[in-house]
Amino acid sequence: MSSPTPNDARWVPWRVAPASGFVVDDPTGRGEVDIAQIDERQFVVRNAFRFSHPDIEEYLVEQLIDRGTPEPQARRAVDAARTFVPREDNPTDLASIPRFLRWFENPYGRHSLAALIHDEFITGTANSGALGSDTLSDRFFREMMRTSGVPWLKRWIMWSAVALRTRWVAGGWRRLSVAVWLLLSVAGISAAIGSTGALLFGWPWPTSSPAVSLVFSLLMIFVAAPLWGRQWAASLVAAVAALWLLPAAIVAYFAYALYLLSEKVARIVGLT
Repeated sequence: MSSPTPNDARWVPWRVAPASGFVVDDPTGRGEVDIAQIDERQFVVRNAFRFSHPDIEEYLVEQLIDRGTPEPQARRAVDAARTFVPREDNPTDLASIPRFLRWFENPYGRHSLAALIHDEFITGTANSGALGSDTLSDRFFREMMRTSGVPWLKRWIMWSAVALRTRWVAGGWRRLSVAVWLLLSVAGISAAIGSTGALLFGWPWPTSSPAVSLVFSLLMIFVAAPLWGRQWAASLVAAVAALWLLPAAIVAYFAYALYLLSEKVARIVGLT
């Protein structure tokens, strides 16, 4: 599998995380990714970059071979997957993080190049990316974030978010399993918050034993995990993170909605 060599002067380590394995095609030698804003929300990347990590590359090759891909084809697929080639017709919003979650993570950071490569795998059709497997592409995204220095919990939460999207886009029983999981999660989170409030603050609770309700709601996290199939670990991370991410996200969402309403009123009354 090809990798940059010391004599390949154009390919230099990414200056944001030099030990990440990302190298950038930058003739200036600074290791900078050239990104230009083209409208209010989108950017274009103007130079190529690639990810080089022998252990991770070999893992991806082995996974593809296990899925029935001939080895030469598997190596070509991994080499294509780890390389970002800029195109003017492929704008990006960097990492697709909703505004009301940007208190948790920004669209840019140590995860930026991993997100840009992962976005290349994402289409409207399941398993249509370079690796031919959205599940494997999601795992690759997590590993790239790891070598880039994204903290453990944050990268696992971000992985669980893209894994949720993967199962939803796949449709069929996978989408149905996600819908069932979401229903169970809402019920479990509501029960966990309510029973905790009953135990600590005396909130009214429909049963005589909020402690039992709390234990039951926490067990639901593990009972529902198999609904994610091979990505069951993402289910556990998503469920635990939702206990504190979701309430804060709801508050932030309504706060942002109030801001948008205020801007609309300002336009109506003629303020500019």
